[in-house]
Amino acid sequence: MSHNRNDSLQSNASTLSTLTSCSSESSVELYEEKLKPSIDALKLEESDAPIQELADKAETIIKEKFASHPSSIYKYKKDFKEISVGLDKIMLAMLACADEGGGESGKRYVACAILACSKQKDKMEALQALGTTWLTHLLFVFKTTRGHGNQPNETPGMATPTIDETTTHLREGVSNRAKSFRSDVLLRDGYTYVLTGFEDESHPQSSYDTPRVRLNGAHILSRAICQFDDSKSQYNSAVTTFDILVNFTRIPVKNLEELHERIDDADNGIILEHNAQDGFDNFEWCMKQTETEHVDRSNDFPSSSTRKRNRSIDLPNPLYIHIHATIAGVLNMSGAGKFFDELLYMYKDDEGNVPPVRSWPELEDVMEKQLLKESIK
Repeated sequence: MSHNRNDSLQSNASTLSTLTSCSSESSVELYEEKLKPSIDALKLEESDAPIQELADKAETIIKEKFASHPSSIYKYKKDFKEISVGLDKIMLAMLACADEGGGESGKRYVACAILACSKQKDKMEALQALGTTWLTHLLFVFKTTRGHGNQPNETPGMATPTIDETTTHLREGVSNRAKSFRSDVLLRDGYTYVLTGFEDESHPQSSYDTPRVRLNGAHILSRAICQFDDSKSQYNSAVTTFDILVNFTRIPVKNLEELHERIDDADNGIILEHNAQDGFDNFEWCMKQTETEHVDRSNDFPSSSTRKRNRSIDLPNPLYIHIHATIAGVLNMSGAGKFFDELLYMYKDDEGNVPPVRSWPELEDVMEKQLLKESIK
């Protein structure tokens, strides 16, 4: 009996590492050690090259060389079900959507990353590693921390913090700003959902003929993208995610610690009705810029005790909204969003809840624990 159990454990471990593509460790290692230096060098070398020329070259590599190669398909198999997503489709979607969230610098990063792979000895392995890293350490982090978790130009002085400098800080509990986040955003938006005109149930001057509902303060960029536990794998995963985010978007922060400090600021918040928030968090819809101006309405409701004007509250940061729209575009255009939904659904508990993981290493832990649990039944 003991021999059979060990055989089962070894078989399940083999399934996790070979039949599934799921472990991202080797891909991220290749990205960090070989591709990142090559990408940075190529960005400098091609700094004056027309961005469309670089994008066209990158697109040609993906369509003519990588798309037809077996390594362009990222697969996961559990029991009798297999799901997959095309890494080539993710790369093409990143190229197509980069302009909105990252402008020319974001598109240059994506194009140079693909071109850097073509200069490696094993081009297909490099492209597979790049696509896997983007899938597991950028897109998955946004998707799972939003829809299931419950949740640029290089800047002078850009620094990657050490684990000793940031782990304690980032593990701290909910900040004071987090506690006041909803109330600040509600006050700024006049206790009103701007898309429908519905008023929050706490509206101090509610209208008789306007529907009243409980409105939620929604984060545009999820809190979980800058939080991790004190394990080395979690820290390294967070640093990789932050590095890609900085390069792919124009997020105006210098390091993980600053992102953590600013994540609960009012400029990262919008007011949404419950159903709308579910879709927004799951990247089923996004916002686009219009000519209608978003105004701070906090002074429509002076303090009842002093009748003094309230402090001004920052409006939603347009860049955060562009980043959300960019991620939504990539998830939907590439099919990665559907892939993640199906993948997490495989690991739902008895009550139908998917695991509240914040990163790919956490998902791998869930997979391994379930394999162990099934092996001893």
